[in-house]
Amino acid sequence: MRFTATKIFSIEPIGNISFIFNNKSRRKGKRILINDVTIHHNTKMTLDDETYKSLMKFMKERKSDLLTDGTNFYTTTAYQHIVMIAHPQFNKELELYRELYQ
Repeated sequence: MRFTATKIFSIEPIGNISFIFNNKSRRKGKRILINDVTIHHNTKMTLDDETYKSLMKFMKERKSDLLTDGTNFYTTTAYQHIVMIAHPQFNKELELYRELYQ
């Protein structure tokens, strides 16, 4: 059986984090190798076109690939998906974000 459900998120990009595939990347800011990130594939959710485009625009404005709801961390993937991720640096980024903006 297959069904479609809707989940409402209150997420925002934090930090200046870029996920990279090798150490030769020229991206600026904090760079984290994607191989070091734990990806929870069972949490993958598909986004509609409008949501995906607005989320990507918001992430680009904030210059970060890392999203959070204040507890969990997410990123976008190919094919308009959002997925939960984990890395030890993420909690440090969240603490820094809270100190600076809240």
